[in-house]
Amino acid sequence: MILKPTFAAILVSLASVQVANAWFRLACATPLVQERIDPIIAPGQISQHLHSIHGGSNFSKDMTYNTARQSSCTSCAIAQDLSNYWTPTLYFKDPTTGQFEKVPNGGLLVYYQNRGTGDVSNGGKGLKAFPAGFRMISGDPRKRSKKYAEGEGSQGELAERAIKSTCLRYGSGNTGYDYYGLLAGTA
Repeated sequence: MILKPTFAAILVSLASVQVANAWFRLACATPLVQERIDPIIAPGQISQHLHSIHGGSNFSKDMTYNTARQSSCTSCAIAQDLSNYWTPTLYFKDPTTGQFEKVPNGGLLVYYQNRGTGDVSNGGKGLKAFPAGFRMISGDPRKRSKKYAEGEGSQGELAERAIKSTCLRYGSGNTGYDYYGLLAGTA
């Protein structure tokens, strides 16, 4: 039997495919809104600083799990994910004018990672939804630099990697950079 070159290439490609249970990512291109609201740190109040908020349309200063689940839409790519994700809005101090300028928000990528013994590849049950009412804060607003070498594997280094953010600077001709310490929330 003689195989056509394209069919042979497809067979070779399929033979090399491996199953990956590691993660999925959620893209949120444009913020839902930018407001001084943080329903985890300051529920029902005005926040101390501006946040860029992505996700479900029912985001508010006093939102609950139930009000979030009643959102009619999301600013993120997966319509069924009505969670909200927010970070402090970034500003740049212009060295010439001394004025603070809001940094344009190019979007947000949320990575859900399946790790450890809970992963299917390790005999676990795999990914499962967060429980009702789950809220999470990450980062340390006082942190301004990293302390541990990347790949060291200590708990301190893993904690730093968990709050690492990257400014990619697409299309600017400048290289991107990593920063640590960003305080972010999700509900």
